[in-house]
Amino acid sequence: MTDTLRRTAEHLLPHREALADAWIAALARSGGPASEAAQRAQQAALSSLLERLARGEVESLLHDEAAEAQKVARQGASFAERALAIRVFDRCCVPFLLQACADKESLAECLLALDELGDRRLEILVRVQEDEAARRLLEAQEQAAQAADRARDVTRTNDALRKSEAQSERRAELVALLSAVVRRLAGMLDAEGLMQEAADTIRARMNHTFVAVVILDHEGVLVGRWAGREGVGRRSAGRTQGPAGGVIGRALRKRAPQVVPEVSQDRDYYADVPGTRSEMAIPLLEHGEVVGAMDFQSEKPNAFGLDEVAVGETLAEFLVVALRNARLYAEARRNA
Repeated sequence: MTDTLRRTAEHLLPHREALADAWIAALARSGGPASEAAQRAQQAALSSLLERLARGEVESLLHDEAAEAQKVARQGASFAERALAIRVFDRCCVPFLLQACADKESLAECLLALDELGDRRLEILVRVQEDEAARRLLEAQEQAAQAADRARDVTRTNDALRKSEAQSERRAELVALLSAVVRRLAGMLDAEGLMQEAADTIRARMNHTFVAVVILDHEGVLVGRWAGREGVGRRSAGRTQGPAGGVIGRALRKRAPQVVPEVSQDRDYYADVPGTRSEMAIPLLEHGEVVGAMDFQSEKPNAFGLDEVAVGETLAEFLVVALRNARLYAEARRNA
């Protein structure tokens, strides 16, 4: 095809001005650009095309047109005018080739070569357009994926903020609980009344199902007071028989807080409060020795976390001091 196109260009070069006029007129009739600047650009493009074909630079020409098409496609421009110019060009060459070609065979070869060249130039435009469409689709997908990632990050951030706010509110409630218990118990010197008031205040402020404060008497038996939500069936006071069991007994043996997220999965849990799902037991320690315990039960699973344990231990320390003061006051009155 290269040799045939070289001969074809040699036939057309002497008529380049007339061919340019015919080409521009055909484009105008087909709806192409009609401005003077566009016409000058078309004349320059035609001259460059014929000269490069005459030098046999077919592949180099196609390579340069592909590179230019990629640049134009990246800018978002349309290939409609370029495609129209390529299709019209072959028709405009026919009259001049009829004059220049010596026979029909030579004319046919020139026309077939021009037709093949036009097809390859159009194929370049189609391929570049498809590649650019695929690139933009991939870019859009990547942007969508990035947007989805940002949305997930925002969601995670919002969830973290909400969780942090909930934790802050919970901690504020626990601090208020400490303050309320200290205010209500600070002046009390009756041990049983002190335990009952502590159980009532804690249960009311935290809305637990059940709260108990128990101590070991001189016989090593747990006695104490408790507060339960209305409708919870359990005695208001009592004594245990034998060693303390359940989660409270484990807290006494280990001398450490015990948290049970789900009581149905704990082998030591003693089901004495209907509806309980989670439990926390805090030992009362005086100089390292166990003197009693605080017990919290909730109808919600996982109701007790690290914040609740910390507040429970602080309450336990305060209660140990308050109970010791009550005991010393009672002994002082008996001696008097």
